[in-house]
Amino acid sequence: LPLPYFYSLWKTLVLLPRLYTPCEHKVMINLLSTFHQLCKSNNITYMICDGTLLGSYRNHDILPYDDDLDILVSEYDRLLLLRIRDSIADDQRSWTIFSPNNNSLDKFYFRESKKAGSMKWNWPFIDLFGFQENSTHIWFEAPVDKKYIFPLVLRPIASQWLWSPRSIFGYYRSLQKRHNLYAVAPSFGQTCLQQRYSHRYERTTQNFVVVNCSQLHNIYPYIRRTCNETKCFEYLMINETTPMYSLNTDKDAYAHL
Repeated sequence: LPLPYFYSLWKTLVLLPRLYTPCEHKVMINLLSTFHQLCKSNNITYMICDGTLLGSYRNHDILPYDDDLDILVSEYDRLLLLRIRDSIADDQRSWTIFSPNNNSLDKFYFRESKKAGSMKWNWPFIDLFGFQENSTHIWFEAPVDKKYIFPLVLRPIASQWLWSPRSIFGYYRSLQKRHNLYAVAPSFGQTCLQQRYSHRYERTTQNFVVVNCSQLHNIYPYIRRTCNETKCFEYLMINETTPMYSLNTDKDAYAHL
């Protein structure tokens, strides 16, 4: 079932401002839903990753201070999506895919959206990464053991349920080993940051900002967790004291990493 989502609760914080409007957020959620349905119709396996996965974990939403979307598919399915695009006339689909030089990173976006700066693709878009794999690992940014990935689980982004890696901890720890990309705090909830780069304009437009995530709790809804040995309750908090809803989820088997 869709989760409740209320734009009437939206606020923004000068310290770490939202990078999109409510209308743009609706477009981004519709874009994710369109991609999910496209994959479902064509038996394609995908998973949210990077900032989009972090947003699901921290906020059950797109990170307020992030302005693109991140999805992983196998390299085989990335090429299949391009063939599906080419098999449907432009006027018969709302979406398209820009594939620069077949470099395993494509852009999935609505044809009617505005250009991303001076680039050939539009914003908002999904960064669509194609991963390689063998019997034990997948890899794009870094090798990730398949035990952290499969079976995929459904996780919330705003009102939508999208496929994600089985273990968020295992996925991010694997990336940390290679790149030091994400906060080392076990909760991934202590350090919130805004990159300098704007995907809306495809250029550097912002200052690099790092804050303690707790500074955002009275402005941006966030997830508070209570766990036992096997289960976690995820409470979507609209401030430090008021929950909007709770979800009963399986505890991440690799949360100790």
